[in-house]
Amino acid sequence: MDRAEGPPPRSADRAIQGQDAQGRLANGAQQSAAQQFRFWQDIPILVMVSMLAYFCFLELLLVTDLQSRAIAVSLPFSCVLGLLSSLIASTMVTKSYLWAYSSFQHVIVILFAYIFYNVLRVNAVLAVLLSSFTGFGIAISTNSLLVECMRWRSRRRSQRLAQGQPQPGNEGQHPGSGSNATSENSGDTQQQGQPPQSGVHIV
Repeated sequence: MDRAEGPPPRSADRAIQGQDAQGRLANGAQQSAAQQFRFWQDIPILVMVSMLAYFCFLELLLVTDLQSRAIAVSLPFSCVLGLLSSLIASTMVTKSYLWAYSSFQHVIVILFAYIFYNVLRVNAVLAVLLSSFTGFGIAISTNSLLVECMRWRSRRRSQRLAQGQPQPGNEGQHPGSGSNATSENSGDTQQQGQPPQSGVHIV
């Protein structure tokens, strides 16, 4: 009877390794898709929180002078600022730094709005516009500066590691020089151990 020949061991190992690699790729794709879904799932919450925070601040800032007209200024500006700040935060940073960047941006905008409106006595609409542009610009510039500093540190660290490693040419020269020195020492020892030859031969 004919026996059914199975695949050779090497081909079976290759097939198993290919299946493992495909499984890893599929798991990595699923994890990245899940992370992106969670990241974009946080954006609506960030938009609503930012809108509410900007609205409360603008209402408190403008209600003293504008009274009933404060809501007419604070409501549209809070919606625009909340949406714009959330889009900038989601574009500039990753999920782990999303809320920190958004909070820093909000603090900078509030600080400059207070300075423009209460200290410099600028018009309400102009103060909100100037504070928003200034706050967003400072937040983006600070983030870019930090990213460049981290890249510079990583490049400098890689250069230090590259300089600290010995060169392969020098490594190959040391054993050869040691073997030559050893052979020379052994030759000198053999010459010292041999007795001097005399010119008289005994028959």
